[in-house]
Amino acid sequence: MYAKEFIKHVLIDEIKDISERHPYLSFGLICLGIELIGKCDLIKYKDWHKIDHGKAFKSGMKLMEKVDSRYATVDLKNELRNGFAHTLLPKSKIALGELKNGVVHFSKGQNGQTILASEVLYQDFAKACQMIIGKDFPPDDKMNKPFLYIGPI
Repeated sequence: MYAKEFIKHVLIDEIKDISERHPYLSFGLICLGIELIGKCDLIKYKDWHKIDHGKAFKSGMKLMEKVDSRYATVDLKNELRNGFAHTLLPKSKIALGELKNGVVHFSKGQNGQTILASEVLYQDFAKACQMIIGKDFPPDDKMNKPFLYIGPI
């Protein structure tokens, strides 16, 4: 499976399913996905595992900011990604919710936190993923080489 196929089937389709049934878990998965699409976009790096995670996440956030510039106003790496990676909780500057419960994406909570709605975050993430899928990469880029082998060993 090539990276663009992985992005379509896993990051877009599977995370969509998870976001609809388990919105809380989708926040953590989307943060992992932001890092991966950032790695995809960093053309000068040829090896997936040698790309610094900080650079990769920053690159992925640039894609998210193209979808909605308000993403530049929150520190998703520290507040959400790192919070989820270490405790499965966002840190204090971000609150999580769903549109169906009356949450407004990027509104401010009672304690000044930025509130993220799972449905909108997923939609924006899927748009950022589509940017990578639609992008042409140089022939020798990692994006044009097999990403993941699925099948019998």
